[in-house]
Amino acid sequence: MAAAPVIGTKEEQRAVIRFLWSEGMCGADIYRRLCAQYGENVLSRRSVYEWIEKFKRGRTSVRHEEGAGRPSTSTTDDNIERVRELILLDRRVTVDYVANHLQISHGSAYTIIHDRLGFRNICAKWVPKQVMEEDDEQKR
Repeated sequence: MAAAPVIGTKEEQRAVIRFLWSEGMCGADIYRRLCAQYGENVLSRRSVYEWIEKFKRGRTSVRHEEGAGRPSTSTTDDNIERVRELILLDRRVTVDYVANHLQISHGSAYTIIHDRLGFRNICAKWVPKQVMEEDDEQKR
């Protein structure tokens, strides 16, 4: 009777890739072995080959490295402060206006206003989120 496929974590599968590669096994054979062991839960063929390349270049860790992506260039402390000043000068300022004025993307302007500064747009005015929560409590 065949055993049910194992559900392995990505780290576990990467460790298997590192082990089999260190034993001299080629990428295609490693992928076949992973498919046989993990079934539908296997890493993609491309991921297997990418990890083999990383190990060839000297990498030893199988953990995902945080912060490997591109750093943010528009949600800087300076831009956050400039957005805060724009909103405090005119609470009816639009996200598009902020984006164009600071020459940042619409998405970055939105993120700064909503996530970093905690403002919400009520009746075409930017209102701090804290004020909204206090109003909700008074209604109860």
